Amino acid sequence: LSWDEIFHHVNGLLRFEYLKSLGEFQDYNYFNNRYYPGLYDTISYTIGHIFLLINKNFYNNYIVEIKHFVNFAFSFSSLVGFYLITNLLFNKSISLLATLLTLLNPFFFGHMGINPKDTIIFFSLIYFCYFFYKYLVFEKHTYLNLCAASFFIGFGCGVRLSFVALIFPIFVIGLIYLLKNHKNYRNLPQRIVVHSIISFLIIFCLVVLCWPHVHLDFFSLIFSTIKNSINWSAGPRLGLINGVFYETSKTPITYFLDMFKFKIPIFFSILIFFSYYIFFTNKKFFSELVENFRLKFMIVNILVIFPIFISIIFSVKIYDYLRLFIFIIPFVSLISSLSLYFFLKNFNNSLNSKLSIFFILFFFLVFFFRFISLTPYQYTYVNFSNIKIKNSFNKFEHDYWGTSFKELVINIKKQHNQSELDNFKFSVCGGDKDALLFYLKKYLNISKLYNPNVATHIIMTNRASFDISNKVTCFNQY
Repeated sequence: LSWDEIFHHVNGLLRFEYLKSLGEFQDYNYFNNRYYPGLYDTISYTIGHIFLLINKNFYNNYIVEIKHFVNFAFSFSSLVGFYLITNLLFNKSISLLATLLTLLNPFFFGHMGINPKDTIIFFSLIYFCYFFYKYLVFEKHTYLNLCAASFFIGFGCGVRLSFVALIFPIFVIGLIYLLKNHKNYRNLPQRIVVHSIISFLIIFCLVVLCWPHVHLDFFSLIFSTIKNSINWSAGPRLGLINGVFYETSKTPITYFLDMFKFKIPIFFSILIFFSYYIFFTNKKFFSELVENFRLKFMIVNILVIFPIFISIIFSVKIYDYLRLFIFIIPFVSLISSLSLYFFLKNFNNSLNSKLSIFFILFFFLVFFFRFISLTPYQYTYVNFSNIKIKNSFNKFEHDYWGTSFKELVINIKKQHNQSELDNFKFSVCGGDKDALLFYLKKYLNISKLYNPNVATHIIMTNRASFDISNKVTCFNQY
């Protein structure tokens, strides 16, 4: 169980009960869930509930695995969507390489099963892009593509209302395309108005469907949710990058540069560098292979840069390394795939391409060894700026979502008998107490946690303190 999963599970349960009762169920408040539209939470819970109806024992024994399967299915289908649109825009080989690089990205791969929101944002974004592109370019099935694109906007906003900001540049690009390519300008304003109304209705229905709070107070809650998205006060107050603490409400401008220095796999960064180098020095190669390559390359870069730019301009609170920006990883992978495609295409005819491939292969093999050795905690990856991963323990919040609790509790059960366990008083630091209690109760029949001052054992990760005046991790504190 990751840190946020229980919250989203309970949120889905409450929204499910509200819908099942046709609005009669009113006990749907849970922590700060009034700011969460809850669409995916409700869908995920409903799928699990079907398993409950079929076999209650199976559901009770494998509820976490069911949740992770649902998350993984959505994440995997997002890769399918990514392949489809890159195949349309570029070619089959580039789309295969970009999809493979995305899958091998430790942060994307590591979150595929455990993340009930950030990977779902990418799922919504990529299928919106796919159907919006078809809506703009193809004359057939206009209304079908419009409705599908609108559905995925609604799906994304139903997960996180700020999703609409991510697609703003895509809307602008689409509008410019319509103005330049529409055959009948007299009908264009009418088309935009009619299609906008259809799109708005679909989006509106999906956003409010599983959000009972807005049924009573729509406008003020929408505005307060937008305001809270910009000035988010929940979550960690301190982060840790290469041994240096920072206040998450004052995320340093160099944050993303630090991600490349310490977190992004080195072979990945090399490919990105080569892609830009080839773009500026050998434009003819891709321009002959891909129609309007320069324009498409620029759009991909906008999709990467725009959310980073917005987060810097509005001083958005950023933590958990690349988790909140998982949706840009596939587009960065697409940029990386261009140089890899170039070297493979020219491998037989160019010594430089051969040397480049072997150079990249060396760093890939080094990366892949660490990637495999971290299983199933790939999302904690640090690159070889730290040659030995043990040297990075006090430099980064490795298991920032506490997913190692299950393994730790199972190991405790193996090493101690029940009479010893009966005398243990557990506390927690750097992880979700509800997630820990779930495993303590399941494996050790323990249903209570204690204050650290009276506990005999503290189960912890190296998460930074939530007290900005106390710049330590749990490992340093205890």
